[in-house]
Amino acid sequence: MPPSRNLEMAGRIAAGPAGDPVRFAVAGDSGAWPDPTAEAIFGQLVRQVAALDPAPAFFANLGDFAGPGTPERHARYLELVAPLAIPNVCVIGNHDLDDPGGPEAFASVHGPASFDFGCGHVRFVALDAAPGVVGEIVVGDEGPRAEALAFLDERLAAAAEPQRVVLMHMPPHMGGHYAPHPEWGFTRGEREFLDILHAHGVRLVCCAHGLAFDHHVHEGIHFVMSGGGGTGLCSHLRGICSEGDGRPEDRGGLFHAVELAVSAAGAVSGRVLQAFAPAGAARIAFGDA
Repeated sequence: MPPSRNLEMAGRIAAGPAGDPVRFAVAGDSGAWPDPTAEAIFGQLVRQVAALDPAPAFFANLGDFAGPGTPERHARYLELVAPLAIPNVCVIGNHDLDDPGGPEAFASVHGPASFDFGCGHVRFVALDAAPGVVGEIVVGDEGPRAEALAFLDERLAAAAEPQRVVLMHMPPHMGGHYAPHPEWGFTRGEREFLDILHAHGVRLVCCAHGLAFDHHVHEGIHFVMSGGGGTGLCSHLRGICSEGDGRPEDRGGLFHAVELAVSAAGAVSGRVLQAFAPAGAARIAFGDA
């Protein structure tokens, strides 16, 4: 197994073809702990992403994919993503750090938890924003630490690409947007984080941590939460079996991945790929006109 898998994959992404728009896929919270049902759901989502035509430039898992963070769980994750011919990278999540050896296990397989890469006209920064302390329960105010914010600021400032996207595990609080789970978003360092995004023209942040899909535009920036990768779903949000007319609301409890597109002009759009849906089907779409 090559060291620094994330950096190897980042090199493949940078060297690969990229059109306009740049298209990529994300999912998160696919394996916060060992569970055969979660593995089956995530395995299906992997197959759906692998079948997309045209193929996206890459797939990113947004964290909580190898809980509790042992070497064996990382090895199992690599087996699950083996069907992907496209490059794929991993963002670290809090449940990937439940084991005391979590940081070392992640580093030994994937390399640095914060890294960046270019893809056509987009610079992507993957950020170590896993909340909490290794082996401790997550609290809602945790956010990216000072070194992570410094990395984000530095790499965005150095970016030559006109469009910028951040990949991370936990989203910011955004005024309690995720109620009834406001703790899904961090408050510590939130203003500093948002100021860095604005200073460098970030158009899109992709995150997980909350067990749902959500799209929200905050201060002009698109925030997409994709936390339906298999571990579980939030029972507070309207799901497919809810009574009433119409389909589940766009902020919904459904197992899914998200395909995203960022144009050279900065337009952001996406569609939600529900697990086990027909090939190419997407009931929910969002983004700029």
